[in-house]
Amino acid sequence: MEKVRHYSRGILLLVFAGAAFIIWYILFYYESQQDLLIHVFDIGQGDAIFIEIPGGQQVLIDGGPSGAVLSKLGQTMPFWDRSLDLLVLTHPDKDHITGLLDVLKRYRVDTILWSGVKHSTAEYEEWLRLIEEEGAKVILARANQRLEFGDSVILDILAPFVDDHGNLIGAMNDTSVVGLLHFENASLLLMGDAAQMTEHRLMYERPDKLDADVLKVGHHGSNTSSSESFLRMVSPQYAAISAGRKNRYGHPHPDVIAALEAVEAVILRTATDGDIRLKTNGEEWV
Repeated sequence: MEKVRHYSRGILLLVFAGAAFIIWYILFYYESQQDLLIHVFDIGQGDAIFIEIPGGQQVLIDGGPSGAVLSKLGQTMPFWDRSLDLLVLTHPDKDHITGLLDVLKRYRVDTILWSGVKHSTAEYEEWLRLIEEEGAKVILARANQRLEFGDSVILDILAPFVDDHGNLIGAMNDTSVVGLLHFENASLLLMGDAAQMTEHRLMYERPDKLDADVLKVGHHGSNTSSSESFLRMVSPQYAAISAGRKNRYGHPHPDVIAALEAVEAVILRTATDGDIRLKTNGEEWV
């Protein structure tokens, strides 16, 4: 009988300890939701950006070249959470779309934002099938749209552009969804894989939307993006580059690194720094 009582006390202690841990975890998690958190995941040669918005909304932009994004989400999101408020596909190249296929199979998604551009890959066909099965609200991204998250966070869609007939303009990379995310006085410019054609049009048509604290550098730091004049206009405090270690494309290009250094941006690279995490209270970034 004494052994039974001793065993029961041990079980109760474990239960109380577990309950205390869960309560502490929940309180810590909700306390952290006062800030805007940006996670640029280290998923190899590709993009996967997870954004936690004050109040609890969650946004995933691209999914990288494999299912590695699932483990990153599992490490970042609460263990009980299997839903996303917004999923964004900037464009359907394999290094952006592949991981999203796994996400759609395992997470409930409320809203999907993408350009609707046509592609000819197996991943693209699977994407079309899965978003139809998901039953989420689907928004075709176009320049000058605006998405609002509560009272304080706004996502302005700056690209892609369409012609007078509603057709997307440019090659695949220039159909990327480009957005400026605002949280009070803090801002993040998300360039997808947009090339210099898109940059020049934005400089001409939307110079008021290009001054940003943080820049997610276009096309993994390729020299087809991030022109010197564009970077001077953005003048970012931080520049995040998502590229795989020793990738065969040579990303990021030395000219892009030099141009970022010229505007005195703090350069963060997944290839050398691993996961990139930035946080702001609406005023300062840390």
